[in-house]
Amino acid sequence: MGSQADVMDYIADQVRQALEAADLGSYADLLDDGVRWGPPGDPVPPCRSREQVLAWYRRGREAGTRARVTETLVVGDKILVGLKVSGPADAVSQAGEADRWQVLTVRGGRVAEIVGFGARNDAAAWAGLEPPRPAAPGSIRWSAPAHRLADDRIGLRLPELTDAGVLHGYASRAGGLDGGWAPMPADATLADCQAVVGDWLAGWRNESSFNGPALIVASASDPALAGLVGLVDCGDRVAELSYGIAPDWRGRGYATSAVRLVAQWLLQDRHADLVELSIDPANTASQRTALAAGFTREAVQPGRPPGTYDDLRFVMRPEREPVRQADGS
Repeated sequence: MGSQADVMDYIADQVRQALEAADLGSYADLLDDGVRWGPPGDPVPPCRSREQVLAWYRRGREAGTRARVTETLVVGDKILVGLKVSGPADAVSQAGEADRWQVLTVRGGRVAEIVGFGARNDAAAWAGLEPPRPAAPGSIRWSAPAHRLADDRIGLRLPELTDAGVLHGYASRAGGLDGGWAPMPADATLADCQAVVGDWLAGWRNESSFNGPALIVASASDPALAGLVGLVDCGDRVAELSYGIAPDWRGRGYATSAVRLVAQWLLQDRHADLVELSIDPANTASQRTALAAGFTREAVQPGRPPGTYDDLRFVMRPEREPVRQADGS
């Protein structure tokens, strides 16, 4: 067919035609059997095969979502695709129309990876057209706790590679991941679970990490993984926590202990000036956990991205030291 550039131009044109015509048969011919599709850096993206990608498109079509290609740009082995997506207002955006971008990576003449973006500059950076965005002001440099975080119920520790086997055990059994307590799908393989643990550890090394660092929750009497607390740097020295407890260990107050211990450590060791939780208004159990852990409900937080449900925001701030009187009392 010619040079590599010619091959890439041809594939980009075929991608445009298939997406414009919503021709899943033609699109399928362009995809590798193991194509992966998800947000940037996700170690276990939602779609990890050609069939899963095509099923995602079919569901979108059935829901009334449509896409028009606004641009295709070839950059080395990548294709930047701009899309104008329209459909039901709640499914796309409050206006019923939104701009989206994808970066397709081609290997061996087929699309091997699809990464989705809500902003063109992020997509362009992923494709190598622009430098990545600078770190947000007040970014946190993560470092492991200098002392053990524990109470009479639980202890927290750094992830270990052996935790992947425990995660895979839960992913392999019916209901093992109920409640979305761990960031992986129910059909996750052992390799997927190892990738998630590796991603947490990369977060602790302050390297590129999709989920960020996490601490493992374990029973005070058993070091096996019973849950986790994820840490997210929101900028301006604000840390957000996400947490989940495995089904076998629920109902014992582990979540309350874990969230309180991690939040207090972040504030007392001055890793953050504010710790927050974003909780679905329908999740009353998590709201009770937040209050029991010492968080205060502060406000309703608009959904991210716009058009999604609003969150309830719970916060914890450093304890104020008592003001000393002139006589030292």
